[in-house]
Amino acid sequence: MNWGYKIAVFFGTFVLITTGVTVYLMNQKVDIVTENYYEKELKYQEQIDKVTRTRALKESVEITNTGKELIIKFPNLPDKNQTKDFISLYRPSDDSKDVKIPILTDTSKTQLVSVDRLVKGYWKAKINWTSGGSEYYYESVFNL
Repeated sequence: MNWGYKIAVFFGTFVLITTGVTVYLMNQKVDIVTENYYEKELKYQEQIDKVTRTRALKESVEITNTGKELIIKFPNLPDKNQTKDFISLYRPSDDSKDVKIPILTDTSKTQLVSVDRLVKGYWKAKINWTSGGSEYYYESVFNL
């Protein structure tokens, strides 16, 4: 085998490996944070206002992870019958595991959320609620 064939085999092998890696990587699933990120970006000032109002509260939202449930205590009770009041449990590594729960507090302004069906790992709790005509937003991270 002379040097011309060796160069041809080398470049041929290089092209095959590069093509194989490209095809493999193009077929990998990539989770994005949200499907409609452009529309959310346009409304981001509203989100900033919600966070500012939440930080201005005298008390903060408290989230306690007991291992079997999340205990979420609100500083001010969400208005009743608000369909947009919810708790999102967001899994950054796999969006198919995300959970959205309506806020249904008891008389002590507390909600219990079972974590039995959640996989172990890193989670974000994103809470949106309305009280007194104002909207609030709180975000916290936890590990199971």
